[in-house]
Amino acid sequence: MKIEHLSRCQVSTPPEIVDLLWRLALERRQGKAFSRVLDLGAGDARFARARNAYESYTGVELDKKKAQAASLPAGAKVQVADAMTWKEAGFDLCIGNPPYIRHHNLDREWRAKALESFSKQAGVNMKSTANAFVLFLLQALLKTTDDGLVVQLVPFEWVTRPSAKELRAYIDQMGWRVSVYRFNAKIFPSVLTTASISIIDKSAKMGGWEFGEIGRDGTIKALEHASGSSSAVLPYEKGTSALYSRRGLSPGGQDIFVLTEQERLHFSLQKRRDVVPCVTTLRHIPVETKELDGDVFQDLYVAAGKRCWLIRSDKENVSPELKTYLDHVGERWKKYSTCTVRSTWWRYRPHPKPTLLFSSAFVGKTSKVLINSAGAIAVGTVYGIIAANAKSTTAGTLAKRLRQYDFQQRVVSHSNNLKKVEVKQLNAVLAEIS
Repeated sequence: MKIEHLSRCQVSTPPEIVDLLWRLALERRQGKAFSRVLDLGAGDARFARARNAYESYTGVELDKKKAQAASLPAGAKVQVADAMTWKEAGFDLCIGNPPYIRHHNLDREWRAKALESFSKQAGVNMKSTANAFVLFLLQALLKTTDDGLVVQLVPFEWVTRPSAKELRAYIDQMGWRVSVYRFNAKIFPSVLTTASISIIDKSAKMGGWEFGEIGRDGTIKALEHASGSSSAVLPYEKGTSALYSRRGLSPGGQDIFVLTEQERLHFSLQKRRDVVPCVTTLRHIPVETKELDGDVFQDLYVAAGKRCWLIRSDKENVSPELKTYLDHVGERWKKYSTCTVRSTWWRYRPHPKPTLLFSSAFVGKTSKVLINSAGAIAVGTVYGIIAANAKSTTAGTLAKRLRQYDFQQRVVSHSNNLKKVEVKQLNAVLAEIS
């Protein structure tokens, strides 16, 4: 992993949370101190400060400055190294707070080597969409003893996300016991995710998962399902050719590909020829609004100064005006990996105009759904629902049923009260209500 990637994820663990992880770890071993402790992505080695809880502590940290700043008690050391290439194993506890880096921000070569290593060591073929902390979780399991313990502060999302499916399957195959406690308080104000303490006990061979909600004081409330309700989390399903949802287009930097009306006029870009309508958010749309027609698009997007004009990439020859704009971008596109892997950086694969627009993130019982009469392209966190040959009445009925659906009871908390529906989960709902 490159040092510059670490700057995106270095968030220090609050001291009381460090103490809480240690308390839960010791409880799993009846208060007995651990012989050998490993901390992958140790930072300033603050987990080493629980001196009475272990005989020896080894922290692994790639950031040399962080490692050198560590204040270490007797029996503790920090090695400057990459956690994914760490060879030493046989630890009876791996504890810590691994880096939270989304998969698209990971160095491709680093990730490829890590995935290859996991495949060779454990026969686990992780997805390339696995986030960094998921890889650290698997590494922790591989570096602990057969009866070892893994206690990590990680995003709660790993218990259901498809990107961690292979890790969950591996844990189940090995018969290890998993306890995941999501925090009911915001532990990291600057991070948009729900933190959890995830405990994997390799000494338990009968398997099983348990979920709970935990406070800063360590009080735990048992949960029946990962959803936090009496209902199971929505399954992940494929759509049909007649009805399916699609993730919003990710062209490679909305600041480049999606323009405001002022920017469109400045570069003399023409509607339809150079740009098409799009929506990147439904957050500001009033709840009583049920349809995105031309007037609503004009008032709430164009006139409101929202980014709502998507540059076209499906034409063989672009207009002189659009070429001028693309030249004006300069080298800004190089910071987006989506652009750098294309033969022509701006030529993305277009998405169809969806029948309905659906906000993947929501607060409360359900999300916002709009009939897409304006023919806008869904971008980013806005999903498109494609209903082939759907009449306006059919689209209206489908939208109404989606608004009435209680998503809150069926999805995992993303960040405090914010919840998020995945594309394949939305497909499952569409199959249920259609």
